[in-house]
Amino acid sequence: MSSEDLRLNPGARVLVADRHEARRRQVRDYLTGVGHTVFTAADGETALRLVRRTDLESVLLDAGLERPNAYQLCERLKKHPSTRSLPVVLLVEATDLDARLRGLEVGAEDFLPHPVNKLELLARVKSLVRVKRLNDQVESTENVIYGLAHLIEERESGGEANGCRLAELACRLGRQLGLHGDDLETLRQGAALHDIGKIGVRESVLMKEGALSAEEFNEIKLHPEVGARICAPLRCADAVLPLIRHHRERWDGKGYPDRLAGTEIPLLARILAIADAYDAMLSPRPYRAALTAAEARQALREDSGARWDPDLVQIFLRCAVDEAPAEAAA
Repeated sequence: MSSEDLRLNPGARVLVADRHEARRRQVRDYLTGVGHTVFTAADGETALRLVRRTDLESVLLDAGLERPNAYQLCERLKKHPSTRSLPVVLLVEATDLDARLRGLEVGAEDFLPHPVNKLELLARVKSLVRVKRLNDQVESTENVIYGLAHLIEERESGGEANGCRLAELACRLGRQLGLHGDDLETLRQGAALHDIGKIGVRESVLMKEGALSAEEFNEIKLHPEVGARICAPLRCADAVLPLIRHHRERWDGKGYPDRLAGTEIPLLARILAIADAYDAMLSPRPYRAALTAAEARQALREDSGARWDPDLVQIFLRCAVDEAPAEAAA
């Protein structure tokens, strides 16, 4: 493999921070030779300034860098939201195991020994930058999807989105069931995304004040499947898609889209369905005024065992409160 095989199109923006001028110049020449744009720094302060004002795609740090040192700088980059995905390669002495261990502790992605091998350097930079670019594309897609979900929620609620309230209601029930960590985060994501498929529903149907026709209801019934397709590219897709697809299933098997019944419905989807129903009852709709908390609880009781898991409804009614929580708890 030659250096020409390790080009990127377009070239990457790389920072090389090293105490030694000769080493900086050598690494810079290797990288610019294959089309990368290289910025150089001799100390931590200069490196930090360059990070702040330059849209970098990779950083190479001499482990002996000072003011701040390489480990402090790497840790700072990994903690800041705008730079935490920026790949960091530590340039270390070949026999310095401690430097590698310290680098791992502060989040460095990779290591290269001095003196730097040209082909290894180019291969590492190409690999890390390609991964970063793919992650950036995914993150951009996710931002669009979450933004779209928020717009759908605002459209249906008349501009008063209550995603945080729904997330808190779902998580409150989840905590009562002993769920924590990833499951609660999935409930929060499901609360934000569950109705995104309504982007495909005509506004005249979504905002209709009277009863829906059979044709209009069939249009509404497509939204869980549409939502699941929209959210398939998300990194959290494996966990959250069952909530999006199945939050309209019913305990008695008469729901949609797959007519699942009872415990065939995933637990997190059953939790979200109850919280979503209660939250929707507390919110005004074009076809009805908002219900009081007491009225909403009574409605849950009446359809318990038909629409919703009766055991979960009883637990929810014990932990629900009249006040609408302002935001989801951690």
